[in-house]
Amino acid sequence: MPETKTKIARLVLVLDELLTLAEAHEKTELARYRQLAFSFLTFDTSVSRLMASLGIQCEMRIEVLQRVFRQLGLTDLPTSSEKTEAAQPYFICSPEMANDVLAQAITDAEYSLRFHQHLREASIIPALYPALSVIIKQKQAEHTVLEGFMTSLSCLDLTKQAS
Repeated sequence: MPETKTKIARLVLVLDELLTLAEAHEKTELARYRQLAFSFLTFDTSVSRLMASLGIQCEMRIEVLQRVFRQLGLTDLPTSSEKTEAAQPYFICSPEMANDVLAQAITDAEYSLRFHQHLREASIIPALYPALSVIIKQKQAEHTVLEGFMTSLSCLDLTKQAS
């Protein structure tokens, strides 16, 4: 049986496309973390503060991306004409719901990490590598913090049940 060779196509993005994608992704992440901070506000303020601080990190990454855009001689990041639909506000009202939402936040953080890793791979501009590498390290830390927080909450729940 003859072997067929599979070619792997590498997506290469031009500079402004890459930065625009990264910024749009971070703006979506910012909106998601703000929504989570609001949702946990009445259930657990420590989770709410964590989500708010992760949102602040997104704001800082957006500023870094805009700064890189200007440093590379591009005018401004194009603003997207698409408006993201605001999620319906909801409040976390049970430990089970909190666990589900936190598990989804961890999944979303992992997706975001992979997204930025793929953007770095798709970049042919060496000047972007350091900035994208820093963002990837931050995303790895974000994922680790969320996992650790979920684990610590699970341990607290188990000690409460044992009492």
